[in-house]
Amino acid sequence: MSLQKTTIILTILMMVLALGAPSGLEAKNQHNGPDVDAIYQSIRNGGPKYEWDEETVYLENEGMTMVCSLIIPRTQHLCPIVITMNGFIGTRDEAPVGGTNEGILKRNARILAEQGFASLRIDYRGSGDSDGEYQMTTFSTQISDALAAVDYIKKNLKNRVDTKSIGVLGFSQGGLVGSTAAARDPRVDSLVLWSPATFPPHEYEGLITKQGILAGLALPDGGWDMFPLSLNGQYIGLDAPLGKGFFEDLFKINPVAEIGKYENPLMVIVGSNDIIVWPQPAKGQTYLTYHNGPEKLVNLNADHAFDYWAGPGKLDDAIYWGIAWFIKTLKLK
Repeated sequence: MSLQKTTIILTILMMVLALGAPSGLEAKNQHNGPDVDAIYQSIRNGGPKYEWDEETVYLENEGMTMVCSLIIPRTQHLCPIVITMNGFIGTRDEAPVGGTNEGILKRNARILAEQGFASLRIDYRGSGDSDGEYQMTTFSTQISDALAAVDYIKKNLKNRVDTKSIGVLGFSQGGLVGSTAAARDPRVDSLVLWSPATFPPHEYEGLITKQGILAGLALPDGGWDMFPLSLNGQYIGLDAPLGKGFFEDLFKINPVAEIGKYENPLMVIVGSNDIIVWPQPAKGQTYLTYHNGPEKLVNLNADHAFDYWAGPGKLDDAIYWGIAWFIKTLKLK
């Protein structure tokens, strides 16, 4: 057989093998050690490894002060750090988990610390304890605040955490924010998305209604109003103060387009019973379709927020899958 024919056959064989390679982290990166499924089983069935300390810290962005919670495990080495980003009209702790005294993201931060990860929970401007009012909030302002959190870690936590090992975890709208921030900042080393907003006009139509979105777009520049929120067409007894900029960003920020610029590790965790970002797991898979890098999709039998209202069981599944991913993809000593 000639050298030329041999080269052609080998080239075709390599193409077939590449097309047939299974999806997921093990097919796309060079990380060694146990696979993420084995890590998940080990930590899910194990116990806490570290005690930790929590404090309130403050960071400045575009003339406003954001209030954040910093947790650092008590270890002999510098730990990787994970920035967590809450969902629509949420705060840095998020809603209380059924049967516990912890919010969704506060619980996540505590378990992260017990497994050796520092974390920074941020209240965006206009949210929680931070400066401003919620009606100033847009996707763009939250993305800017997320990038400011990366800057804060790099500049202010050099001797307290491993600033060369930064992860991001974003929930719901925070998934849109986290994916876009990670795509725009190469200092983000690993990304976990919980039930991330994928096609904003579709998902927010379910919450705000088509008429609400049209009314928001018709607001005068700088204007805002109270918008009733609904699920399955039923008012849920909650109104959100939203400005025109929020509605404009529904059509300006595309997280799926952004994720195509992010090549570091990505895990997407969704609930098959999600009625806000639906249908699942199809929407979660969209992120993997456009992402080029190590990746994994986890589909839980749960709702948009992993049935947190019923207790921590399914939420903890999401938490431990995310931690397993960070153990696999960040520098955990």
